[in-house]
Amino acid sequence: MKLHVVLAAALSLFAAACIVHTGKPAPTPGPTAPAGDPVLTADGTHFAASRTYQGECAPAGSRGGCYSITLEPDGSYRQVLLDAAITGTYVVSGAAVQLTPGGAAPPSTMTLSADRTKLDDYVYQPPTPEQGPIQTVP
Repeated sequence: MKLHVVLAAALSLFAAACIVHTGKPAPTPGPTAPAGDPVLTADGTHFAASRTYQGECAPAGSRGGCYSITLEPDGSYRQVLLDAAITGTYVVSGAAVQLTPGGAAPPSTMTLSADRTKLDDYVYQPPTPEQGPIQTVP
């Protein structure tokens, strides 16, 4: 008999613990905007500030300079190939940077590293306080 009373009391406590308080409904979660990438513009398609990436350079004392590409917030870019320059527009899409040069040159795509320090084999050149952004040679 005592066992039945103990079991009944235990079941009552268990049932009471399972009851959910429904006084005020929980707020319905609304749509959340993506956090965004502070390196990119609000729409995520361009860099928010001018960024220059530099690749190989011609040997010292030879004609030519370095391979570099500067990506501007307005979606334009300037790529220097030793001593020749190409300009056009670009769009960032995930890790891909799609380049559309002006003129007859075909479009191309470069891959951006996850930490944004490399664009293919070009390395990001942060501006120094004394220099400001790195300027490419026309």
